[in-house]
Amino acid sequence: MAHLDKGPDGGKFRAVAAAGVDATAGKWGDGDLVNVKIDASGTFGLASATDCDGVVLTTEGRTDTTAASYKKLIGGRKYTVFTFAELAEVGTGASPALSAGDKVYAAASGDVEVDAPVEGAIFIGYVMDSGDRMVINVNGKPVAAGGS
Repeated sequence: MAHLDKGPDGGKFRAVAAAGVDATAGKWGDGDLVNVKIDASGTFGLASATDCDGVVLTTEGRTDTTAASYKKLIGGRKYTVFTFAELAEVGTGASPALSAGDKVYAAASGDVEVDAPVEGAIFIGYVMDSGDRMVINVNGKPVAAGGS
């Protein structure tokens, strides 16, 4: 299960989940991470491949791992949105499967793509340590036409 290892000042901010994402499960990692986009009202919804502001850990502040809603967003709740951070255990049970050296890009509906990102996809980060650690660096350079 992914968890924050390092989150320097300036690499994160707080935002409220929009009502429309209530009960949305995590889209990648071990089903506990989701890419988000801040809207005009300052709340966040699911990001697209080409419009992503950060990554949210859906399990933030939760302790009951047996609850059916453990890995789901709660509309109206504040979350930390990571733009630059280091996550540990991100590859444990990950979907898509992550390996050291992978470059991860935003995909539709808050998900990620490793192998073939669409043109203009936002760079999310690098996978390290046999797929167990990931450096999040959202809003890096978008993918150019024809590849990474």
